[in-house]
Amino acid sequence: ADSGIGAIQAWQTHPVDLIILDYMMPGMDGIETCRRIRQASFIPIILLTAKGREEDIIKGFKAGVDDYIVKPIRTREFIARVQAILNRVTRQSIAVDRQMVFEDLILDARARQVISQGRRVYLSPLEFRLLQYLMQHAGMTISKIDLLYNVWGFCELAGEINFVEAAIKRLRRKIEPNPAHPKDIQTVWG
Repeated sequence: ADSGIGAIQAWQTHPVDLIILDYMMPGMDGIETCRRIRQASFIPIILLTAKGREEDIIKGFKAGVDDYIVKPIRTREFIARVQAILNRVTRQSIAVDRQMVFEDLILDARARQVISQGRRVYLSPLEFRLLQYLMQHAGMTISKIDLLYNVWGFCELAGEINFVEAAIKRLRRKIEPNPAHPKDIQTVWG
């Protein structure tokens, strides 16, 4: 498609497994296109762009992209990133098409909803995947690299931007009775 609106129309009329958007598209940029798709779908989205500033990258992830690749691209790396995301989606769809319960927290994968302390909690697609992964591994200590690989689909930026910490903080605000003293999602230093 040659525009954001065209991309949404193509996505709505053709079955696709993954969407690759450019940040700078006519009519509607890649960020807004991603936001609109995220209102209806968890389909994997990669933002491919010349914009490499940290603020742009963070804006992309906040909009709901699964990966952010700055041009110029290296073909083999690009293919590996696409394959990693598709593999993650396949693993998740096989393993998590069910309801999970941990104390007073319920995650219903089929309905794509979360109930915490008896009330429905609205999570972004990334927050939903993160909570789902954490609940699948309840009681285990999970490394930042493990989360980046299995929730985000990559681990190359592990030391550059605190994606994990920011996402955990947002998730705690939504599901913990007292986010300052979390009981469900705890940090284990070192």
